[in-house]
Parts: sequence; C-alpha cells; structure tokens
Amino acid sequence: MNTDRPAASGTAAPPVGAGRDLGPGLGPLVRVDGSWYIGDHESKAYLAVLPEGFEHRVTGREPFLVPWKRLMSLKLGVTSGRFLSTPAGGLLTGHHAPHEAIGTHGSCLSAMVRHPYDLWSPRFVHHRRWYPAPEITLLHQLLGNIVDLGRVERLGDDTWLTSVVEELAADRLLRKWRTSKAVADGVRELIARGA
Repeated sequence: MNTDRPAASGTAAPPVGAGRDLGPGLGPLVRVDGSWYIGDHESKAYLAVLPEGFEHRVTGREPFLVPWKRLMSLKLGVTSGRFLSTPAGGLLTGHHAPHEAIGTHGSCLSAMVRHPYDLWSPRFVHHRRWYPAPEITLLHQLLGNIVDLGRVERLGDDTWLTSVVEELAADRLLRKWRTSKAVADGVRELIARGA
C-alpha cells in the first residue's frame, strides 16, 4: 500500500499560486491561479490535478504522478473541520465520515491503481476553512462516478472541470437533489453529458 505520507518534519512547500483560492471549488478541491488542487496547496502535502493525472506533492520528496489511465477506483476521505481530518482528531473523536477512507489516517484520496495493481492513498493537508458537508458529498460522488463511467481523464481538462464544479456548487442543485441517490444520479448525468 502506497500512502505517500507527508514527512514528519520539514518546511512548508513553496506556494504554487498567489496563495488565495480565486476560483470555484468543492470542499478540498480548489482552483488557484488557473490550476486545480486537492488540499491546501501552500502546505506540505497536497495533490495537483494535471492534464496527465494526479500529482502528489509532499515537501522534501519528488512529486509522484499517477496517470488517469491507472485509476480503477477513487474515493475521498475528508471531514468538514481541519482538526477532525487529522489522525489525532479522528482518534480522539472517533469521528468517521460516511466514506470509509477517513478516520485516523487524516485527509486522503483512496484509489485502486493498475500496472502494477496497488492501493494508492495519498494524504493531503486540510485547508484552514471548513468544508460544507454538501460539497464533500458532491466531490466524493464526482470522483467515484467519473472513474466508474470511464471518463476520469476529464478531471485533467480545466475547462470541463471548471464548468462541472461551477454547476455542482450552485445552490439550486443542492436544493433539487435531496437524497444521496439523487446526488449520485445528478453527478452521473453531468459527467455523461459532458457538462
């Protein structure tokens, strides 16, 4: 199992963007200066969403790229609050998100990858702000369904991802989709029609 865990010590990673979330976002997925990231891009561990795949960036290590074609499944493990998404917060509170990837492991993605087959669980640092629960649910559905539908490479298309995130973040959709099945169906429809 490859966790790509952040080093216990070290300096903060150099900022990639101007330091502010300038565009649309869903929970930990943010757009800064025209680039997409999962997690706090100014911290020691985060993921860059690139045209060729996810790149896990950890201070003191070489970036690790997982191409889109290697992803067989994808889940998000994160909580609304920064403390709850830490190993200590998960252990002390016994809090578990509805998605099994969270707990004492902190914020992470959980993916089954191929060639070679392995479980890839890159951790990332939670932003200082709270993530609204509906945004976490929508992002979880987007990541899982886009792999299931065989269109994961669309995550690397900035125009497409920006359009989908803007549409998913609209309050009207959250009011319209009142059940988890409705959310899953709505996200699948967005992916299928190309947004």
